Amino acid sequence: MKFSVLQQDLLPVLQSVSRSVGVRSTLPVLDNILLSLEGNKLKIAATNLEVGVIKFVSVEGVSSGELTIPAKTLVDLVSGLGQSKIELEATGEILSIQSGKLKAQINGILASEFPVIPLSEGKGVTFPKEVFLTSAQILYAAAVDEGRPVLTGILTDVKDGKLDFVATDGFRLAHRQVQLVPSNAKGGGAEGFKSLIPKRTFEEVLRVIGEENAGEVNISLSPNQNQAIFTIGQTIISSRLIEGQFPSWEKIIPTEIKTRALLDREELLKAIKLALVFAKNETNITTLTAQNNQISLESSAKELGSQQNQVDAQIEGDQMQIAFNSKFLLDAISNAPSSQLMMEFSGSLSPCLIKPVGVEGLEFIVMPVKI
Repeated sequence: MKFSVLQQDLLPVLQSVSRSVGVRSTLPVLDNILLSLEGNKLKIAATNLEVGVIKFVSVEGVSSGELTIPAKTLVDLVSGLGQSKIELEATGEILSIQSGKLKAQINGILASEFPVIPLSEGKGVTFPKEVFLTSAQILYAAAVDEGRPVLTGILTDVKDGKLDFVATDGFRLAHRQVQLVPSNAKGGGAEGFKSLIPKRTFEEVLRVIGEENAGEVNISLSPNQNQAIFTIGQTIISSRLIEGQFPSWEKIIPTEIKTRALLDREELLKAIKLALVFAKNETNITTLTAQNNQISLESSAKELGSQQNQVDAQIEGDQMQIAFNSKFLLDAISNAPSSQLMMEFSGSLSPCLIKPVGVEGLEFIVMPVKI
């Protein structure tokens, strides 16, 4: 393998792909980046066995071949070169690099030891990138604890012309629904696509969308149906799917509403942050009382003291008192992209439904705390 490329073309791709190398892996090859040249197209890939990333960059190819190189060493070296032309040549398990007065050799590992990153054989579903970007609003609700793996994933479900993204950790839930029109989704799999994809994969896809000058995102499944394949411009991301049954999330959403409160988002956000100063117990409890066109917030801690605060609101229905984990409430409201919120209550022990006003298809659920 022998080729030349501009440093400013190679470095951003190396940096992006290197995010997906294995961390403290027992397999040394997972610490490496795969360089594979065919003609004038260089494939750069990395995987941690959960997420695999492939990017392509145009180079001046001399001879084809492939080799894996330690990611950190290669990125550090290339980033230190400054904008210049770099010549790279692989011989056996050694990559030689020359740029200006620099000559370096990096010990690599044969490409035959690098895991295969699955590719899609089907068309899958293609969306405008703006549709996928809306998933960022719900990722916070996915579980971090691996005790229940299904809760660490994002349910991605396409049916009846609608796309649903759902995340829950059992204490809160976030749901984003996008109405698809023929120009909004393409591909033979536009109906019936349903997968449980790790949150970390979504985070990586969102980063790549920000890096790539691409207008669309394609999602498809690997031939054995256990990997989701994302194609964004010149980048392919392969992710394992989470096995298991996702909760019946539709049953969690309240249907009988007893009290509604329309509030200013920034005022409520400020009040919850102040309540958190005193909500220092195990469950970070803040009690909300809805009455007389106000939401009252109370929190206390024996060793610190207490606070009471009010936020103006337009309230319809019964007087309501309900307690929440303040951090869960804060997360939901922080992710609402609107200036006003509608909070809907079904009872003091029933989930609270939070809807950003003017944003169709986005809703948050926060479970109450018993006091």
